[in-house]
Amino acid sequence: MMLQGHFVDTMLADRFRDPDNWIYASWAFMRGITAPVFFFSSGLVFTYLLSKTAKPWRENERLFKGLTRVLQLLCLGYLLRLSLPGLLYGFQLSPWFWGADVLHVIALALLTLIGLFVLHKEIRLPLPLVLGVAGLSVFYLEPIVAAGNWNSVPTGIAGYFVNFGYSTFTILPWIGYTLIGGMGGALLAKRPALANSRWLPAGLLGAGLLLHFFSLEALSSIYDATGWSGFLDWRRLNSHLLIRLGDVWVVMALIIWITRLWKNMPGLIPKIGQETLLIYSVHYVVLFGTWFGLGIRLLGAGTWSPLAASIGAVFFVVSFILMIRHLAALEVIVLRLRRRAEESLLTALRGSLQVVQLIQRVIARTPLYVRLYRMKIRQ
Repeated sequence: MMLQGHFVDTMLADRFRDPDNWIYASWAFMRGITAPVFFFSSGLVFTYLLSKTAKPWRENERLFKGLTRVLQLLCLGYLLRLSLPGLLYGFQLSPWFWGADVLHVIALALLTLIGLFVLHKEIRLPLPLVLGVAGLSVFYLEPIVAAGNWNSVPTGIAGYFVNFGYSTFTILPWIGYTLIGGMGGALLAKRPALANSRWLPAGLLGAGLLLHFFSLEALSSIYDATGWSGFLDWRRLNSHLLIRLGDVWVVMALIIWITRLWKNMPGLIPKIGQETLLIYSVHYVVLFGTWFGLGIRLLGAGTWSPLAASIGAVFFVVSFILMIRHLAALEVIVLRLRRRAEESLLTALRGSLQVVQLIQRVIARTPLYVRLYRMKIRQ
């Protein structure tokens, strides 16, 4: 979903983006559901693994692995936005470098999950309750935060909260999906039998449909009961967040049913799921050409016909499937190239060291050469 969505969105000409066309509308809907599903599932899996152990949080290895993951995602997020020519010529960083992308937001979402997990351990409140309230609070606060004045805040920080044109995602509202996914992960960790019950997908499907079709009425009712204008702003500006959350639950229900019915699923499919970070990183560079400015988008971004964009998306997705299928062989090749590069670098360093040693010997003997020269002149 991510690969074809990014490819088609990058290459398709604007004149073909007709929301009244059912084909384009269906594709746009599926593309729009990709990010919420990704954020939700990341929170679900991380919190499930974090909550499985009954140890105090200071002894929870998964927590410290999570902190390492946070740093890894942040570093990788900025690395993917680097322009190497800009670094080589004047160490220039474009404003786009300081924008927030999916990896940055996922990193901070995981950090938030860790913080709320520690809070849950300290104050003894149920973790699903803490995460659920936090996730809905993020949705509620997003219009308020977006309307704030961020001009005096440094670009690298403000880009996490509002989009100045170079952030793909922002903390609010996207970590809300991760926190609510974490609520699901905490529930499954507490009641593991629920994962195999027939009620789980049915419950997700029912709750998802209710959110999709009745969330607007629910926000209006809450506003009428409380008088809080935030719920009216939520309904007016961000009601799609709850609708999308309902869509996520419907998708999760369908995935559960498919995995239960598809008993002999090829091993390549779960392997692709395990390598999402690698796929994301490689596709980011190949499609957008961030490091060297050389990417597929140079072949005419925003000018392709639907047929050309569709065919290109198929080849793009298939190439990554083949990459994962032959990942072991590719890792061997990369390892060999790395060893050769290290050997070449070591050889060059040895040669440079010999030159430096020769220069040092010459410099050390310079006074002797000077004395000999003076003695020769006197003679």
